[in-house]
Amino acid sequence: MTIHSDRTTTVSDRYPSASGGVVGRRSLPRETINRVLDSDRRSEVLRCVLAADGPVEVRTLVGRIADAEDDATLETTIHQLRQRIHVSLCRTHLPLLEDHDIVTYDRIRSLVGPGPSLDAFESELEYQSLERPIAGRLG
Repeated sequence: MTIHSDRTTTVSDRYPSASGGVVGRRSLPRETINRVLDSDRRSEVLRCVLAADGPVEVRTLVGRIADAEDDATLETTIHQLRQRIHVSLCRTHLPLLEDHDIVTYDRIRSLVGPGPSLDAFESELEYQSLERPIAGRLG
């Protein structure tokens, strides 16, 4: 999974608000941005939502993160890994991202979509992905 540097549209271009304008970007403090990006799982959720053309199912996010975190030296099954990832996303990471309006999280339908502040992370994630490959960060 890579972020394509040739992409010219932003999240607000792809997801117009109900009022007909673009999704409003809420300014986030640098401390909040750093806290969000400090977690590899949260960063990967943001990458997936940015790359998607619509809302992403939670199970799709779990699968992508599990594939990236899969390590042959782990003494756990892929099913157990996916369960742990699912719990951490639903109880910790997605609520935090939703609280800061970075994503929308529909718990009933298990869908994650872009929030008003998501576009603030697009360039940060591109820079982060240039610094170190994903396989070395997750885990």
